[in-house]
Amino acid sequence: MKKALCLLVIVVSIIIFIWSQYAGLTLSSQVLHKKLTVSPIQGGWIVEKYVSIGGTTIDDEKAKQLLGKVAYFRGDTVEFNGNISKDVKYKVKSVNTKSYFWNSIKISAKSLGIKNTDVQIITINSNDTFFDEYIKLNDLTLIKNYEGTLLYFHKAKDSSANHSYNKDNNTKILISKAEKEIRSKSGLLLGLRYENPQDDVGLSKYSYKTLWISSVNNKMLPILETKDLLLPRQDGFWKVGISNKIKNGDSKDILWSYPINLLNPTKPINSKKIKYTKTEGSIAIKFVGSNYVSTDTVQDVNNNDLEKKYSNNKLKIFPMDNLMGEPIKLTSILPREIEKATLPGTILNINKSTQDEKLEKVDNNLGVIRRSGRWILRGRMPQSNSENSFIDFDIPYATPKSLTTYDNLFPSFNVIKTKVPSAVDAYSSPNRDFVVVLTNTELMVFSIKGYNLGEKSLTLEFKAGEVPVMSQWATGSYVDEWQKKVK
Repeated sequence: MKKALCLLVIVVSIIIFIWSQYAGLTLSSQVLHKKLTVSPIQGGWIVEKYVSIGGTTIDDEKAKQLLGKVAYFRGDTVEFNGNISKDVKYKVKSVNTKSYFWNSIKISAKSLGIKNTDVQIITINSNDTFFDEYIKLNDLTLIKNYEGTLLYFHKAKDSSANHSYNKDNNTKILISKAEKEIRSKSGLLLGLRYENPQDDVGLSKYSYKTLWISSVNNKMLPILETKDLLLPRQDGFWKVGISNKIKNGDSKDILWSYPINLLNPTKPINSKKIKYTKTEGSIAIKFVGSNYVSTDTVQDVNNNDLEKKYSNNKLKIFPMDNLMGEPIKLTSILPREIEKATLPGTILNINKSTQDEKLEKVDNNLGVIRRSGRWILRGRMPQSNSENSFIDFDIPYATPKSLTTYDNLFPSFNVIKTKVPSAVDAYSSPNRDFVVVLTNTELMVFSIKGYNLGEKSLTLEFKAGEVPVMSQWATGSYVDEWQKKVK
C-alpha cells in the first residue's frame, strides 16, 4: 500500500512538472506575481519637457515651473510636486499605442513622435483609491497627463536626482513642432437635427446635417455644411442618418451608418458595409459619438386584448458597429460599485419596494442628450397608470468617456450667459481659441479673452427647431484632414 501511494505521488509530481513546463502553466510565476512588491518604476524621474495637448488647465508659465521637478518612487511611496502617497499598489498593462493615445488623450501618437507599437500603462492606487497614472515608453522615458499637459520624465542617473536643470537652455524643446501645429488649428464637426415639413411624403420626421467650424492661427474660416452626420472614427469617416419607408401602409424609420470610401468617394457603397437598425415607427437621433448612437424611438404597439394601438416611447443607445443588436444598459456603463450600491436609491431615487421592477425599466430606457454645454445621461420611466405617458429625468452621474470624448467647456456656461443671455448651449475648443455659442435662433462664434468671451467673429442663422446631436473636435493636422472630408 505504501509503495502504491509513493508511486502515485511520484507520477502526479511528474505530470505537474511537465504540465507547467510545456502547457504554459507557470506555477512559480503565479506565486511570484502575488508576492511581488517591487515597483515597476523606481528612483527619481525628472520632468525634461512638456507638450500641451488641448483642454489644459495650466498655462505656459505654470508648465515651465514643472520643468526640473522630480517624481520619486521609493518602495511603496510615490511623490511628485508636493503630492505624496504611501502604501501604494501598482497595476501594469500593455496597450496598443495608437488606440490608447487616440481614445484616452484624443491625440495621435505619431504627432508626438512616438513610434512604439505598444506602451505600458502604470496605474498607481493607494488604499484602493486611484492616485496617479504614467505611460512608460521605455526604461528611460515616462509620460504623465498632468491637467491636459503631457509631462515627459527622464530617468535620473542616480538615486538622489539632485540634478541642476537650466530651463532657459531647454526652451527649444518645450514646444515641439507637433505642439505648435496642434495649438494653431482647431475644428468642430457639429451635427444638427431639424424637422422636415409635415407634407413631405416619404421622409422621416427629422433630417440631419453637419457644420464644420474651424480656426487656423486664430483666424476663423468660413463655416462649411454637409448632408447627414459626418462622423470621424478611429478607422476613418462614417456617414450616419435616417431613412424612411412605407411598410403595410405605415411609415417606418431606419437608422443607418456606413464608412466613407476615402480613396474614391464617388464609388458606389458596398451594401455589406452599411449597418442598419431594426425598423421603428419613428426615430430621432439624440446623440452620436465615435462608438455609440443614442435615439428616441416611437413605436406603435398593438394591444390585442384591448383591440387598440398605443405608442411605446423608448430611449436607446446602440453600439455603432452593431445597430441590429440590443441597446446597451445603464448598468453596463456604470462602475460596478455604483450599480450595486447607489444606482437604485441614490442616483435614480427609486423606493426599495419597487426597485427591481423600476430599475429594469430604466436600465433599458437610457439616452444621452445635450444641455447647457454638457452631454448628460437621461433616463425614462413609463407611468404605471398609462401606456402612453412617461417621465424623463436626468441621471446625476457624469457621462462615461466610453460614450463621449472631449466634453469640456471654457469659460463656464454661467460666464457665457453673462454675455449671451439667450444662450442654450456652447462648445469650446480644446485649444481655447474659440467658443461656439447656440441660441434658439442662431449660432455665434466668439474668441476667448482670459476667462471670458472675446469678440464675436461669426454668426449663422438657425432653422426653427434645429438642435445639436454631435460634437467632434480636431486639432493640429487633423483640422486639415477633416476640412477635406467636408468639402
